Amino acid sequence: MRRTLQTLAVKPQPAFLPTAKLNTGYQKEMPMIGIGTFTGTRITQKAAPGAMKENVKKWVRLGGRMLDCAQNYLNEAEIGEAVKELIENGEVTRDDLWITSKLNNPYHRKENVKQALEKTLLDLQLDYVDLYLMHWPTAFVHVPFEKEDLEKPGLSLEYEPDMCSKVTGVKWPDLDKSVWPPPHLDMGVTIHETWGAMVDLYKQDLVKNIGVCNTQVQLLHELLCGTDVKPAVVQHESHPYCQQWGLLKYCQMNNIQFQAYSPLGYGEFVGADEIKVLEHPVLQDIAERHGLPRHPGGVAAVCLQWCTQRGVATMPMTLKENEMEGNLKTGSLLTLTDEDMAEIRKLDKSYHYLRPEQWYGLPYWD
Repeated sequence: MRRTLQTLAVKPQPAFLPTAKLNTGYQKEMPMIGIGTFTGTRITQKAAPGAMKENVKKWVRLGGRMLDCAQNYLNEAEIGEAVKELIENGEVTRDDLWITSKLNNPYHRKENVKQALEKTLLDLQLDYVDLYLMHWPTAFVHVPFEKEDLEKPGLSLEYEPDMCSKVTGVKWPDLDKSVWPPPHLDMGVTIHETWGAMVDLYKQDLVKNIGVCNTQVQLLHELLCGTDVKPAVVQHESHPYCQQWGLLKYCQMNNIQFQAYSPLGYGEFVGADEIKVLEHPVLQDIAERHGLPRHPGGVAAVCLQWCTQRGVATMPMTLKENEMEGNLKTGSLLTLTDEDMAEIRKLDKSYHYLRPEQWYGLPYWD
């Protein structure tokens, strides 16, 4: 017997949760609070098999509707199983969900872009994604999918797209940093070629919106100079220590939605001795002034409200139910005053927790 929404404990998306209308005119608005799904690479993976499947179901049942996925996270098949189960159970419909995925670096040549998306759709068990992002504006050498991975959901353990080591024969720790270019970079592809292929996917209705990640203003401007189809979304690291006011202003001038990853400071990449966003006394004081605790839960609420009050969407990653519940209260717990916003602005250090130079060989943020 088919179960219905009424027979399950699934909650609707909170009415107060802010949403964003994108520049494509897409009828569905993007929830400004979503959930990230990155739990590590093939080498650094920490989550147990099946953890993301259960996490996605938990998030949706609590009222979350936006899922930020990526082929490079190597877990889209798990997410696809969760989404299929939720829909088949009658807990949500496909139209209730906003599902984002991202083009991985080894598939930037125009002849490889569509196959990468088709693999994502196979793994997610979907006919389309609501948003498809260029994960990094950097092409890697092509890494062929394993034959069996093109026939069924999932990625075999032999598939390794991060270092391209099966193609180059070199792992990043063994790179000779004095030699340029490093063997994993494909120097024959421009952002315009990749974007043009993504535009084709958009025109074929395989993706409802397209966008880019990790582009600074100069590269984003260069992209806009070579296309008639603007990105609908720009996704970039942003939190009180890395506020990205210039990039946000450029996006707003061009009617592009800014979306922040790592809005609380990047837990997976932050070092033991690095400054921690959730421990800053200014943010703790602001939380306390609004009747919230000074501990990380209260400060997280301040940071997420700060994001959405700036018009910035975000999708913090968590595996904890209480943190999901807290994130889904964004828009109802507090409204930051002008004084609060000014105090937070003074915390900006242009500080990145995510430092791709350590593995891509490019000083991205310079």
